[in-house]
Amino acid sequence: MSDSSSHGADVSTPAQAYEAFVAEVVRGLVGVEVFQGKGYTGRISGRSIKVDVSFTFNVAGGARLLVLVECKCYAHRVSVADVEEFHSKIDDIGAHKGIMVTTVGFQDGAVKVATGRRMALALLTRQAQPGELRYITADASRSAPPPLRSHDGFLQGNIRGVLGMTDGGVRFEDGGTLLGILLVDAMSEER
Repeated sequence: MSDSSSHGADVSTPAQAYEAFVAEVVRGLVGVEVFQGKGYTGRISGRSIKVDVSFTFNVAGGARLLVLVECKCYAHRVSVADVEEFHSKIDDIGAHKGIMVTTVGFQDGAVKVATGRRMALALLTRQAQPGELRYITADASRSAPPPLRSHDGFLQGNIRGVLGMTDGGVRFEDGGTLLGILLVDAMSEER
């Protein structure tokens, strides 16, 4: 795991603090290279596009996937306009996946547009969300799925727009689960 940003940088605004928090959460994923505030050149527009957080990881056969993360530290739910703007960045850069992260939530129209554009929406919260599913893997030695573990932690939330989920989303309890969800979703898009 590597990081191209500086740790411990002086963060002056709530938005910058949230971006730093999200970058730190992503750094907890195994096997990813994380970038905070990295600029990419648009393959369509040719313009420089700054991305809040991005990360790359390798999948089967050495394919390298790029995921862009847009951080929204708002006092209101994220709008359709924000989702459309982020989709434009994802498309121009040519990223494999985009995740919009907030602590507040998303307007219904934003959820609809993000779902249609196969973008993931995530709440970084410990509270369960109405209608969410839990991503559970079964242990081969047990007949029932393992119970969800209680974490004191850091990387828990709800992600929408992955695995064909349009309502409620999928709950993740740790970084490994989130990365697994993203990997399965990215591979299903390639087919």
